[in-house]
Amino acid sequence: MTASVSFAINSATVSQREMVNIYNVAQWLKENPNCNVTITGYADRKTGTAEYNMKLSQRRAEAVAHILKSDYGIAANRIIIESEGSGEQPYPNDNDWNRIVIFTGGER
Repeated sequence: MTASVSFAINSATVSQREMVNIYNVAQWLKENPNCNVTITGYADRKTGTAEYNMKLSQRRAEAVAHILKSDYGIAANRIIIESEGSGEQPYPNDNDWNRIVIFTGGER
């Protein structure tokens, strides 16, 4: 399972448009009780300092994890939070796409 949530520049707030992606991950987790999810936050390299972007990517991952737990009842022990800041860019050719959280899931 792989999914993502995009963010506006300098924001860790999940937009209404992106909520469906969190819903889909929650449904997948409910249908696969032996699986966990890793939530990895990123920030674009062209905005902010490396230190700021690391904190922003952490806040993004935490915001998504909070929704999974509070809105969908996913147990905290099934969620792993990681942050890459702007040190790693999953989309090297498109700065805006790196304002993202990427979910990866699999067996515990």
